[in-house]
Amino acid sequence: MTEPVKAAQDLAKEIEDRLRARMGPLLARYGYDLEALVTPLRWRPVVLVIGNYSSGKSTFINELLGVDVQRTGQAPTDDSFTVLTAPEGEEPEGEVPGPTLVNDERLPFASLRRFGEGLLTHFRLKRVAAPLLREVAVIDTPGMLDSVTEKDRGYHYLGVVGELAHLADLIILMFDPHKAGTIKETYEAIRSTLPEATGEDRVLYVLNRIDECENMADLVRAYGTLCWNLSQMTGRKDMPRIYLTFAPGTGPVRPGFEVWASERDELKREVGNAPRLRLSHILHRVEREIRELAMEVEALRNFRQRFGRRFACTCRGIGVGAVGAFLFTDVLVRLLLGSPEVPFLVGLVGGTLTPEQFLWPIIGVLGVISGGALYIQRFMFPRFVRRTLEDLDGLVPLDTAYRQDLWKKVSGRVRRLVAEQAPRQVLVAHARNLSRIERFLADDLKAFYERIQAR
Repeated sequence: MTEPVKAAQDLAKEIEDRLRARMGPLLARYGYDLEALVTPLRWRPVVLVIGNYSSGKSTFINELLGVDVQRTGQAPTDDSFTVLTAPEGEEPEGEVPGPTLVNDERLPFASLRRFGEGLLTHFRLKRVAAPLLREVAVIDTPGMLDSVTEKDRGYHYLGVVGELAHLADLIILMFDPHKAGTIKETYEAIRSTLPEATGEDRVLYVLNRIDECENMADLVRAYGTLCWNLSQMTGRKDMPRIYLTFAPGTGPVRPGFEVWASERDELKREVGNAPRLRLSHILHRVEREIRELAMEVEALRNFRQRFGRRFACTCRGIGVGAVGAFLFTDVLVRLLLGSPEVPFLVGLVGGTLTPEQFLWPIIGVLGVISGGALYIQRFMFPRFVRRTLEDLDGLVPLDTAYRQDLWKKVSGRVRRLVAEQAPRQVLVAHARNLSRIERFLADDLKAFYERIQAR
């Protein structure tokens, strides 16, 4: 095991232990799955290869591993998600089917169960004794298609890509000159799926098979088309770097194309650096989850505080009403019924109070308190919850793009908790819990980041 891989594993173990000790109870209290968060930390770095069909994904993977493990061809040749990894210990080489993978607690694929049998029959793991696979796991994917629906695939393809991208430390997105960013699934992946699942720094764009261009003019047109399509898909004015590559040994290199031969090797080096990326990815993943939890708790804290202020105001009104009822209930009863002969206030002023004179004042107070409690339960609290749900975004300040992105991810959870568990949420000490989360981010996580920067 190389030093970067061992360093990543040691750091992951420390983070897992710290998470369990400091954040485990809070994550469970707010419905987060701690195991889903820490299981990927125990596994090896992951490189995800996605792209159009016939863009050269499988050829590139075979070249990386130095052995032909994936089928290649001009048309779509493989309709499965394939995890390629080295055997552990005494494990034999061979394939492991999807149902076994998603039920293996040692592997980080349990979340894929929700995509159903349609995916599991198109999901597998191959154990291959290749040197690179002792350092990283490589995931090959079915080629992206045009005008395809979930019914055509049998499962939500882009949803699966998003789950795997969330897990991956490096994502290689491949295009070919003939379909440079024009595939529908590619558009949706770049526009929505990848931004929601991973950071831009972990995605490498590759225009592959450039040796199939007839001449330099064809290459320039393909490259320009891809740049234009990426600008429309990403919404960015500044273009990410695009690697221009071709597979060696497929024929003579066209004149002028030799300058890009080195980019293939550079791309391979990026794959080899995935273990180093793992260190920052681990922390980024944990930080993202904990900050999402922090925003959720902050929203619930504000919900509780707002209700507390409304409740206090209502209780003051009930208190004033209770004082009035204590002083004047028997006066009202005397006007209506002619009894008691000596009201409480008269007895109080004349110094002739008897225990019987406290009866109606106490009944009046109890009546006001009971009515106030009924008002809070039946009217004030439901109306407060309803108005909160109508303006849910007003629960937290959304003054930065980062907080807006976090809120998009947690607002649905907050809405469910407020709608379904509002009485319970106003009793939880969210402010204290938020302080614990903020201390973890400021102290523990900061210390881990400093250790990575010092390497």
